[in-house]
Amino acid sequence: MTKLRRSIVAPIAAAALLSTVAACGSDSSTDTSSSSTAGSSGPPSGFPGGGPGNGAPGGGLQTFTAVDLDTDGENGSDANTTDVVTAAKTFLATLDADTAAKVSYDFTDNESRQTWSNFPAQQVPRKGVALSDLDTNAKAAAMALVKTMLSAEGYAQVQAIQEADDWLRENSASGTDSFGSDTDYYIAIYGTPSASDSFMVQFGGHHLARNYTYKGTTASITPDFTGTEPKSFTIGSTDVEPMKEKAGTLFDVFDSLSEEQESQAELSDTIDDILMGPGVDSGEFPETQGVAVSDLSTDQQQLVLDAIGAWVDDAAPGVAASLMETYKSQLDQTYVAFANSDTIDGESTYLRIDGPRVWIELVNTRSQSTPNVHYHGVYRDKNDDYGSTNPSA
Repeated sequence: MTKLRRSIVAPIAAAALLSTVAACGSDSSTDTSSSSTAGSSGPPSGFPGGGPGNGAPGGGLQTFTAVDLDTDGENGSDANTTDVVTAAKTFLATLDADTAAKVSYDFTDNESRQTWSNFPAQQVPRKGVALSDLDTNAKAAAMALVKTMLSAEGYAQVQAIQEADDWLRENSASGTDSFGSDTDYYIAIYGTPSASDSFMVQFGGHHLARNYTYKGTTASITPDFTGTEPKSFTIGSTDVEPMKEKAGTLFDVFDSLSEEQESQAELSDTIDDILMGPGVDSGEFPETQGVAVSDLSTDQQQLVLDAIGAWVDDAAPGVAASLMETYKSQLDQTYVAFANSDTIDGESTYLRIDGPRVWIELVNTRSQSTPNVHYHGVYRDKNDDYGSTNPSA
């Protein structure tokens, strides 16, 4: 079997795309057939269809799933909660009463807290307030809050994904004013920011969903969706690849596999998008499959840890280090698997890391905005999504 080879994606000339591009999820005529084992919640009433999966897992059309997600998971420790509380209160203080009411929700508003998506907000309305509806001071304070929650690398990725949405607005034939780093990204706060009581900050838009829950000095950083359309683009003379590290470290793992290991890692199912993305919050993850990390060499095991770290390290350093310690301790019970195409630019190439707690998926999905595929990626913690606070109760 040909190994999963990394390659350099050449920057796309925007002028050549004007007659061919359409934004991700905007084409309701897209073929949405799937032979994967994942179920579909379907689009909520009143929402348009279209895009990869047409509302199937990973497709982004989120509906509330009334199930028990209270797994008594242990949040990551050493969270910078005090700094986040200060930043959250600073943001809220910039808002007038009406806007503050749009941003603030009870922590017990479980349906809202469990609603997130990777689709454009025009198709899947978000809770909270759009950045475009904030004045200059409030927007700066909102982004300062997001920056406080994340590492420098994590915040840089947020900015790059937003820049990709700006690129779509300017270079997509179907791009509208709904796309962009201001109009398509929303922020909401659940509960009163506190150094002791639980609260959640929800931030996201097209190809981005951050759901960070704080409780005392601990934090949960999942569910987390990061993707990009297009995979690479240029701003002036600068090449931008929002998912370069996440995709690159995962492909490094699969590049390292021997033929025998690849045979064990290959899934027989056809998988056309994320299995545990928006709309799939039942808490029931697929059966573990693939090649055991315990059967890999020491160097290969380090590649797996590097790949996990590329996702976890988006969070502020303290909580990221705590979670990585947990995932490292479970490495011998972790598996890696892939399906479909075996190249970095292949249609529907699908990669997975599956541990007792950590769950990471990356898929190349057909782009509606460029001639190439683009990335959907999700990171979940099986025991700690939504801060293990049972949002479906």
